[in-house]
Amino acid sequence: MSSGNAYVLQIKGNQPKLLAHLRAVYAADPAPAGAHHTHGERRDGRVSTWQTSVYDCADAALGQAWAGLARFVVVVKTVARGGQTTRRWHGYITSLRTRPAAELAAGIRGHWGIENKLHRARDVQFRQDTNGIRHARAAANVALFNTFALNFLLANVHPSLSFAQIMFAQNIKEFLINLRT
Repeated sequence: MSSGNAYVLQIKGNQPKLLAHLRAVYAADPAPAGAHHTHGERRDGRVSTWQTSVYDCADAALGQAWAGLARFVVVVKTVARGGQTTRRWHGYITSLRTRPAAELAAGIRGHWGIENKLHRARDVQFRQDTNGIRHARAAANVALFNTFALNFLLANVHPSLSFAQIMFAQNIKEFLINLRT
């Protein structure tokens, strides 16, 4: 792009035409411009396999609609856990013309790791999705406070949020005294 910036964007249901086009490219099964495969990563009782395929964008109209669009990236994640197997398909567009599939896969997975860690902390530990707050400003304030609490616990108590919450609750007086000094 003329600004020197590049993008990798996940395509979801809010872009139905682009998503349909990307699914059609993948379903037609053309030879990808690049591919990367990770085998059987074991974690939390599940085995995950990731297949990343990169396709050149041959549709000039899409290239004009999406500034700098050069390629499509399809990530298929297969997870086996407890005798059940699930497959999830994720589509992306990118302006990166020459990055290898392995590099795109690493960047996408790195983003997922950040997203999953933050989402789990906010949703599971702080129950942010079900807090019942309806006023936008109040919700923003609670989210800001949760971010402060999350950062404080992880930086000052323990790197495991669940453990940090327990330790903080059991020793709240000591932490509050230490905050004053």
